[in-house]
Amino acid sequence: MAEKGSLKLENGNGIASVAGSTVKLKRELGLFSAVNLILGVMIGSGIFVSPASALKESGSVALCLIIWTVSGIISLLGALSFAELGTVVNKSGAEYAYFQEAFSKCHKFWGPLPAFTCAWIYVMILRPAEVAIIVMTFAAYAIQPFSIDIPAESRAQAIKLASLSALFVMTYINITSVKLFVKVQNVFGVCKVFACLVVIGGGIYEIARGNTANLNKGFEGSTTNPGGIALALYSGLWAYDGWNSVTVVTEEIINPAVNVPLSISIAVPLITGLYVFMNVAYMTVLNFEDMTSVPAVAVEFGNRVLGPASFLIPLGVAIATFGCAMSVQFGVTRVCYTAAKGGHMLEVFSYVNMKRLTPAPAVAFQALLTAI
Repeated sequence: MAEKGSLKLENGNGIASVAGSTVKLKRELGLFSAVNLILGVMIGSGIFVSPASALKESGSVALCLIIWTVSGIISLLGALSFAELGTVVNKSGAEYAYFQEAFSKCHKFWGPLPAFTCAWIYVMILRPAEVAIIVMTFAAYAIQPFSIDIPAESRAQAIKLASLSALFVMTYINITSVKLFVKVQNVFGVCKVFACLVVIGGGIYEIARGNTANLNKGFEGSTTNPGGIALALYSGLWAYDGWNSVTVVTEEIINPAVNVPLSISIAVPLITGLYVFMNVAYMTVLNFEDMTSVPAVAVEFGNRVLGPASFLIPLGVAIATFGCAMSVQFGVTRVCYTAAKGGHMLEVFSYVNMKRLTPAPAVAFQALLTAI
């Protein structure tokens, strides 16, 4: 029997019996929460801070909007493919689980290697670094109103301290319970969509005033260089990253056969629409030179259009980045947990807290890697 408050999972199957009952991760995420999880991961700082790269590489307003639309369609096709896999392979872990199912029985040694490599890259390098960057972006925007007169060196230290504080809060949420995560993420998801709609509303207002000079340029200046188009497409696809997030936590989705594909079918087209119309709004107010030179496009947009309400943009970025980091951490801990059940991570990461029913060791481990 494990100590009170924790549980050792037996036989690597992710389930253990305690007093005749079964302890494992519970299905806590319904359709609304699944949609918000996708929104939480996909809508980060990118669409607010740096949509300029797609415009710079494409060279024109019209081609840039086509790039953003095509990127959304490609992301939707990839997400629907994962949704199909998620209904067939009813396991958390997304790519890890699919690699394991596809190759583990092919060869004694080489078969499990793709799943093993995938898990270690995601758990040890990719996601901790991603969360670290996102929480530092959150901290930079969160302390902005209080650090105007602070020297650069002190400001850098303040950003690190604020980042660690945010990391502690999101780790506490993810360790405490899935229900708490769902409640917080649902609120943050609604706030993110609202921030996007504020930008779109500002663009509609400017178009209604007749400010269409930038949009009327159409395909003027479009690149014909395949390399430029590829880089523009990459910039768009980068902003859509996270469409597979719901398949990472399949085991915690209520009725996954219905809610996994449905949540993807709702969330990805919604985000595509938001991204395209936000770019229309940006390019209505900011010309090519403005878009490609300012450090944060949405902040500059807010300063020019929103007036006294311009604070909503930095606030929106802070909300988007915190929610995104919390959701990415939530997802990668499930990859770590699933990989540990499959024998590809240390066994301790397959333990579930008996009281809270969360993979507490995996969450704590991710927090430690991110802090480092």
